[in-house]
Amino acid sequence: MEVNQHEKVIENHFNAMVDRLLCGETPHYYSQKFNIKDLPDCQNFNHSPNLDPRFRYLFEELDTMDKSCLYWFKVQNEEKAAELNNKINKYRLNRGLDGYRSIPATNKNERGTILYVGIRRGGKTKYGLTNIVGRINQHLGYYKTATTQGLQLIHCAKNFDCEITLNVVQFEDLQNNMYLNIIEKKVAQRLKPLCGRH
Repeated sequence: MEVNQHEKVIENHFNAMVDRLLCGETPHYYSQKFNIKDLPDCQNFNHSPNLDPRFRYLFEELDTMDKSCLYWFKVQNEEKAAELNNKINKYRLNRGLDGYRSIPATNKNERGTILYVGIRRGGKTKYGLTNIVGRINQHLGYYKTATTQGLQLIHCAKNFDCEITLNVVQFEDLQNNMYLNIIEKKVAQRLKPLCGRH
């Protein structure tokens, strides 16, 4: 078999995997909704939403996901997604100011409901949280280190009435984490997230 035939076979396998992931045809698929306006105040980063009783529902299952994960944030409709993306873009203008937190890069995608696509390798943090819980806390804006990139929703869009669905797929049998980056890129090509570069 020639090299380009091998590439085509590999490409077809990854495309079939992405089809299954996005259709929810995997046993380790998680989906949960939250509203940005309901996020608790970060209280000088002494408080995390995964410990807040009002937000505990969002993290209960994520607390059990200690393998590598793919995740994406979906906004309730295109109008709200555009409005939220504009808030993130305006926040980006504060770069260099005191209190600024690192956020995902801009891209050329202008329409759609997918805000962001990401991956997180499996394992647990030094605090005993699964890595995916730690990563989602960062995206919500509850992490002391301002240079760790995330959506920073509590900082970019505090009190914004916007429902978001967090979707997470855990890979039970992924033998090589280098495939995570390929899967992330393929999913992002399909979903066309409004922020982040892939």
